[in-house]
Amino acid sequence: MAEAEADCALEGADAAHDTSYDFVKQSYLTYAIPATTNIDLEQAFRDVEAGKSVLESIQQRDSLFFDETVEVLLILRMPRSEESTLQAQMKRLVISVEGQIVNTKSAHRDSQPAVETIFKGHVEDVADPFVIVDEEEESDSEDGSSSQNVYAMWKVSMFLCRPRMRLQHPAVVVSASASLKPQVMGEISTGGTGYLQSGVPSSFNLLETFSSDPALNGVKPRLSALRVSRVAPVSRQQDLVAHLRALPQLRIPVYPVIHTRVRLSRPQSVPPQATLIAMLEVDFTPHAECEILLDDITLSTGDGTVQSLNDDEGPDAQMKLPMSCVSHDHVTFLYHIKPHQHEKSPRSFMGSLDVSIAATAQVIPGVCTPRLAMSWETALDFSTPVNPSFNNMAEATGMQRAHKPSQLSIGSNTAVTPLKSPSVLRPDALPSLESSAARAKAAAAVPDLGITMSFIGPSGPVHPGDVFSWTVCVVNRSPEQTARPPRKLALVAVPKRRRNDARPVRPPSTASRRRGEKELADAVADMNVLHALQKSSVTDVTEVVCLSADTRVGPLAPGACHVVELQFLALREGIVGVEAVRVVDLGSQEHVDIRDLPTTIVEPAAA
Repeated sequence: MAEAEADCALEGADAAHDTSYDFVKQSYLTYAIPATTNIDLEQAFRDVEAGKSVLESIQQRDSLFFDETVEVLLILRMPRSEESTLQAQMKRLVISVEGQIVNTKSAHRDSQPAVETIFKGHVEDVADPFVIVDEEEESDSEDGSSSQNVYAMWKVSMFLCRPRMRLQHPAVVVSASASLKPQVMGEISTGGTGYLQSGVPSSFNLLETFSSDPALNGVKPRLSALRVSRVAPVSRQQDLVAHLRALPQLRIPVYPVIHTRVRLSRPQSVPPQATLIAMLEVDFTPHAECEILLDDITLSTGDGTVQSLNDDEGPDAQMKLPMSCVSHDHVTFLYHIKPHQHEKSPRSFMGSLDVSIAATAQVIPGVCTPRLAMSWETALDFSTPVNPSFNNMAEATGMQRAHKPSQLSIGSNTAVTPLKSPSVLRPDALPSLESSAARAKAAAAVPDLGITMSFIGPSGPVHPGDVFSWTVCVVNRSPEQTARPPRKLALVAVPKRRRNDARPVRPPSTASRRRGEKELADAVADMNVLHALQKSSVTDVTEVVCLSADTRVGPLAPGACHVVELQFLALREGIVGVEAVRVVDLGSQEHVDIRDLPTTIVEPAAA
C-alpha cells in the first residue's frame, strides 16, 4: 500500500514536471509600446483582422519623447491547456522589465557608446492578466492545421527621465524577461500543505529499528517513508528557475521636445525690497514635429508667495493655458515672488522654488497624445542690498563702470563664479540664451553716456588725395527732469594701430665687455637692438589722416541735438578707415570708443 502511494506521488510529480516543461518550451514573451495613449485592451482586440497576429494588430510608436510616461505592453503566448493548469503556471511566473538610454554614437572613436539605466521593475499582478484566445496556422504542419494559443497581457508604466550623461543620438532600449519559479515536491504530492492527507494510510516507519533502544527510555521514534520523498533537491533554487523564450530587446529613438530654464532677478526699487522676478523660459526644440499643448505651469515656494505677471485672464488672453505651441517657439512667463514677512526676519536668507510643467504632444490627435511632465527645484536668494546707493556717480554723470556695481548684496549666488562650464551645471539650458546673455553682459560693461550718435559717410566717390568728411549727429537723450548740467563732449579720431608691431621684452644691451676693460653702464638702446628692429620692421602705409584733431560738441542740454563734421584726407586706394572715434565727456573725463563706423572706399584716380 505504501509503495503504491509513493508511486502515485511520483507520477503526480512527473505529470507536473511535464506540464511545466511544455509551458516553458512553447511559451514566448514579446513586448511593444502601443501608439494609442492609455490603450484599452478589450477595445483594441475586439475586432482583430483575420490572418494577422496579435502583435501586428497593434499600432506601435516609432519615436518617443523625454519626460513622458509610456506603457510597455507585455504579451505572453502560451499553449492552450486547462484553465487550472494555466493558473498554476502563472502563479509561478515572474516578469521583469528594464529600460535604458543608449547613445547610438560615441563621443570618441575608440570608446563605447554611453548607457544609463532609467527604469527597473516587475509585473505586480502577474496572476491577473488580460487573456485572449486566438487561432494561428502552424507553419510546421503540412496540412495547414491551426492551433489555438492563449495570450496573456500586462501593462507596465515607464517614465523616460533625462539621463545625466551627454546625449549623442539617444535611443530607449526596453528589455523584458520571464521565468518560472521552482515548484516544491511537497506541493505536488500533498497539495501544497505541510501535512499528510487525511485518510491516507501511512507507509512503513524508517526509524522502527530504534524503537528498542534503551537510551530512548521507551520512546519509539517514527519517520514515514512519505516524508523522505519530500526532501528538497540538492541543487540550488536559482538553478531550477526555468527561463521562457523572449524578445531580446526593443530599441526606439527618443528626443527632447521641451527645454526649460528659470532666471531670477531683483527689481531696482527704493527702498530696496527682498522680492524677486522669476522668468520661466520654455523653448520647443526642432524635434517637436507636432502641436504641443502647454497644459499647466505651477511655481510654488514655502518661503513666500508667487504671483503671476502674465496676461492669462480673460477669453482673449495671449498667455492663457492651455497654450498651443509648435517647433522653434520660445515662450517666457513672468512671476513675482515675495517672501513671507516675519517679525525678526534676517537680512539674508535662502529659499527654494518648486517648478512643475505639464504638456501634451498631439502626435496623432485623439489617438496618440503622450503627456509630458517636468518638475525640479531651484534655490532662491532673498538677500536685500547692503548699500543700494553706494555708487552715486552713475546718477551724476550717467556713466556706469563695470568694476563699480550699483549695489552690494550679501549671500548672493551671483558673486560666485563657478569653475564648471554652464553646459555641465545646466545641461537643459538653451545655447542661444547663453550667448545672448553673454552679449548683454558685455554691453552692460560699456559706459552709458545717455548720448546717441549717428555717422553719415560721403555720398560721392573718393579718390586718393581728396578730402572727405563724416557727418556726425549728436542727440542728448537724457530726461529733462534730470539734475545733470548740459553735456560738453569732444570727438577724437583714433588711428589704426599696427597689428604686427609686437615687440618682445629684450635685454637693454647685448654688448660684451672684454677682460681688463673698465666696467661701464649698459646703453639705453644698444646699436645691435636698434639694427635688428629696423631690419625686421614692416613698413605700414598710413591710409587716412584725420584733419579734425579735436572737435567739440556742446553745451548740449537734455533733448537737444547738434551736427558736426569730421574731415579726413585719403592717402591710398581701397577700404580705409580709423580704429575708433573716442567720445570724451569733458565734465567727468569719462570716454567711450565707438567702433561701428562708416566704411569708406577710395577709388583709383581717373587716368
